[in-house]
Amino acid sequence: MTTEAARPVFSVLSPVYNSAAFVRRSYYTLKSQTFTDWEWIVVDDGSTDNTAELVESISDPRIRLFRYTPNRGRGHARNRALESSRGDWMAVWDIDDMYFPDRLERINRARLEGFDFCCSYAVVVDNNLAIKGVRGFHPRSPGLPRYFVHPTLACRLDVARTVGYDPEFRIGEDAPITWGLDDNYRGCYIEEALMIYQEEREFNVEKAIASNAMHLVQIRKLYQRGLIKSSMIGRLALLARWRVKQVALRLMRVFPALYRLTLRFRAYGVTATGWRLSPEREAFLAGIRSRREFS
Repeated sequence: MTTEAARPVFSVLSPVYNSAAFVRRSYYTLKSQTFTDWEWIVVDDGSTDNTAELVESISDPRIRLFRYTPNRGRGHARNRALESSRGDWMAVWDIDDMYFPDRLERINRARLEGFDFCCSYAVVVDNNLAIKGVRGFHPRSPGLPRYFVHPTLACRLDVARTVGYDPEFRIGEDAPITWGLDDNYRGCYIEEALMIYQEEREFNVEKAIASNAMHLVQIRKLYQRGLIKSSMIGRLALLARWRVKQVALRLMRVFPALYRLTLRFRAYGVTATGWRLSPEREAFLAGIRSRREFS
């Protein structure tokens, strides 16, 4: 077990719920890291499958498992992981995503250079691990700061605990920390894909309605907390735009197929001109795809 005297640099955080299918693959990408000074905090949020047993079966003293019942949602699980962490920085390590071997090493460079948080691009794959595209950074817009895809985040542990996750939400719990960092802390935006985001195949209008409603609630909370520094005009413009979107989504309930047609226009952020995934990273992804124990 990791002792207080041997405090790790990174606390790698994985909230899990019925995630048995992904445990070994996630650990494979973690043990493949070129930077090895980490602890893996796995919080089993009331799973009813053998997720916890699979984690316990892995022989690695850097793993710390916490479990409870009943299921309380990702917001609670992420905060529980933060409370249990002992690292200098925390790194998001969602169990169904994958991470390239140099991810922690690249983040550690940012840590040593004095940044408060770090994020990167994310390769987007489907459930067959075929590449769909890449998610970059969202530039500042009226009412919102520059932000990033949450699974790419790592930051100082004290910063993560200050901003935190919203335990009241089962989806969108990461909105405070995704939107609340850029205006208040020094960020390192790495223009390289350090992780592989396995995007769900199934999208539906009901989920989109719930997500948009959550965003409206969260953004108001962030304004009240002073975590987003924007003009009143910018705030009003953003809230009005999301209200219009909510009306449009509710209308699409009548024609659900229409919503699926709009997905091709989904914003994936901005990447550097001419950016492409390196052959080395493509080979790493192909290697994961070919391993039978992960299929």
